[in-house]
Amino acid sequence: MKKLIVLLIITVFSSQLRAQSASDSIITSLKKHYKLTEFDRPSIQIKFNNDTIIVAGYLQDLSSLKLSYQRKKNIVYKTSNGGLNWKQIKFAGDAWIYDTFHKKDGKIWMGGSDNYIHYSSDFGETWGKKPKPFNPVNRVLSIFMADSLNGIAGGLSNGLAITKDNWSTSKQIETPIDQGKFKILNPSARDRIDEIALVDSIILINQNDYIFYSKRDSINWTKFNIPVSGFSINQEKSEITLHSRNGKLFVLDKKLNLIKERQEDYLWETIKSDCTKLNLQSFFGSEISSISLTSTKWLFDKRVHMGAIYKSDIQKGRILDKKGNLIFKSKGFAEKSLEISKDDIQTLLQDKNLKVKLAELSKHLKFTTNDLNDYKIFVEGIKKERIEKESWGGNFTSQIELTNPEFQEFQNQSSYLKQNYISSVFNQVYLPFFLGQEEIDFIELIIKNKDGNKIVIDNRNAQFYSLPWTITYDNKSMDTYNPKISELVRSIIPTEFNNYGKLLGGELIFKLIEEEIVDNLEYKNGH
Repeated sequence: MKKLIVLLIITVFSSQLRAQSASDSIITSLKKHYKLTEFDRPSIQIKFNNDTIIVAGYLQDLSSLKLSYQRKKNIVYKTSNGGLNWKQIKFAGDAWIYDTFHKKDGKIWMGGSDNYIHYSSDFGETWGKKPKPFNPVNRVLSIFMADSLNGIAGGLSNGLAITKDNWSTSKQIETPIDQGKFKILNPSARDRIDEIALVDSIILINQNDYIFYSKRDSINWTKFNIPVSGFSINQEKSEITLHSRNGKLFVLDKKLNLIKERQEDYLWETIKSDCTKLNLQSFFGSEISSISLTSTKWLFDKRVHMGAIYKSDIQKGRILDKKGNLIFKSKGFAEKSLEISKDDIQTLLQDKNLKVKLAELSKHLKFTTNDLNDYKIFVEGIKKERIEKESWGGNFTSQIELTNPEFQEFQNQSSYLKQNYISSVFNQVYLPFFLGQEEIDFIELIIKNKDGNKIVIDNRNAQFYSLPWTITYDNKSMDTYNPKISELVRSIIPTEFNNYGKLLGGELIFKLIEEEIVDNLEYKNGH
C-alpha cells in the first residue's frame, strides 16, 4: 500500500467539496452556452466576484470553420452575471494557458504554451500581448504580480524572469538549479517553476517541490530552517504562510519574521474505533488440534501498459507439537524450535485485554532490541534512498533532515511513545479505499481445535508493526492493535520468511520520531 501523508478534517473536506461544487457549476453553465469539444480544457477560473468570472485554459476558437486541430487556442469565456450568460473573447495568441494572476481592479496576466504574457486591464474585455519574458525562450508556467508594474514569472523549463515595468522589459535571474541548490537528471522535466511569489524585497519559489527564498536584488536561494512543502501569500497584509508538516502553518511578515504559528486539520479520514468483541472461550473448550501459517508476498513480474503485473510468492508453515514442545516446519527452511507453548497462545487469545484500540496503544507498546536494531537498518535504508534521490532532485524540502539529533536518540522511547504521535502516524496512512485490495502482502495464522472450529488471525489491514491484526471467529471479525500478537508471530517464523520485516518496529519508530520533531518545530529567520 502506498503510504501518503494526508489529513482530512470533515470541516476542511466539506469546504473543499463546496468549492469544487461551485467550480463545477460554473463549467456546467458554460457548457450549456458553448458546445466545447472533447479537446477543450476549461481548467482555470479567474473570479473577481460571484458575478464576474473568466474561464481560461486550452480553449479553441469555436467560431472558426477549420478542423478542430487547426483552430487557434486563443479564447477565454466571460460571464458578468454568475453564469447566466457567457461570451467568447479572443486574445492575441495561440496557447494553452497554464497560469493567471489578477487584481481586483480588473487587471489580468496570463501565461502559457506560446511563451508570451497576455494582459488585460479591463476585466478581460480586451487583451494585449507583452514581449516574451524569457531568454532563451520558455513557456510561461507561473506568474505573480506584486503590483501593476512589479512581477515575476517562472518557466516550464527552468526560466525565471522579473520585471519592474509590467513586462515591457524583463531581467533574467538564476534559479535554484542554476545555483546548484539541487540536481536533476538530464533530460528531465524536474526543472519547472511550479510557483513563484514576490513580497516586498523577498522572492519565494517552488521548483520541483523545493521551496526556497531569496532577496530580490541579490539572488541566493536559501532553504527555510523547517520542512516546507508550499507557501501562500496574503498580498493585502504582505504576509507569507509556509506550509510545513502535519498541518503546521507558519505565518511570516515581509521580512520573514514569524508573526504566528497555526495548526490546521490535516487528516483525510480518521480510523474508526472497532466496537466488535469476540468471545473465544468456547473455542478453547476443545483442545487445539493444528496451527498453520501462510505468508503471501507480491513480487514484481513485468510492466504492462499503464501499470505492472505482480505475482504472488506464498510460503506456508505448520507448528508441530512434539511432546509439548512446539516446532515450526516449512519447506525450504530448517525446523525451528519455538519458545512458546499452546498454553501461551491460549492465554494471549483469552486475555481480557486482547482487544487494544488505537487510542490506547501507547499503554501497550514497548519496542524490543530487535525493533531498535530494525530502526537502525531502516535509517540506513533511508540514507541510501536519499543519496539516490539526490541525483534526480527527489529530496524535497518537505522532508526532515536525518542530521536532526532526535533521530540519534531512538533509545529514549518515552520521548516519542506518546499517544498523540501514535494516533497521528496511523491516521496519516489510513486509506480505507485501499482496504480489501487483492495484491497486498500479509501473514495469516490459522488455529483449529478438535471440534473443527478455527480462529483466523491476519494482518491484511496492517499499517505499521503489523497493526492492526484482524481476528476472525464464528463469522465475526475484530481488529486489535495488540502488539503481543506481532511479537507472537515474530517468535514463530524464521527471519528469512516472507513478511518477517512487517513484524518489526523500525519504520514505526522512525515515523514516531518524525512526529516528535514536527511537534517541536521552531521557526528561525535566516534572512
